[in-house]
Amino acid sequence: MNKDIPQNWVNAVNAGNLDAIMDCYEEAASLFATFEQMPITTREGIKNYFVGFTSRDGAGVEIKESSQHVEDFGGGAYLATGLYDFYYSENGTEVRHPARYTFMVRVDQQAKIAHHHSSLLPAS
Repeated sequence: MNKDIPQNWVNAVNAGNLDAIMDCYEEAASLFATFEQMPITTREGIKNYFVGFTSRDGAGVEIKESSQHVEDFGGGAYLATGLYDFYYSENGTEVRHPARYTFMVRVDQQAKIAHHHSSLLPAS
């Protein structure tokens, strides 16, 4: 079972490659995005979200490898969870937003994200 989706997604976001980002998602995927209040349930909506994020100077994401957990659900599905930071440059200063993620991935012939939930970490 291909469990590379989280890193493939990170690579695509960091490259600002919208086609590669969208290739990580199923056609009917949903996204509970880090910087949006409402769920995004259309492919166009997911693309527009990433157009906005990747257009920021220095935009990217970094997974905290030690936090990543992958659980096989059988039947061709797995759940990848963990922590990551979104970052970008604002007025010449790097801004980081620590967040948590869940990728529900279905594996048929290719692994694709069926649902992605991302939320900012609460202040401690």
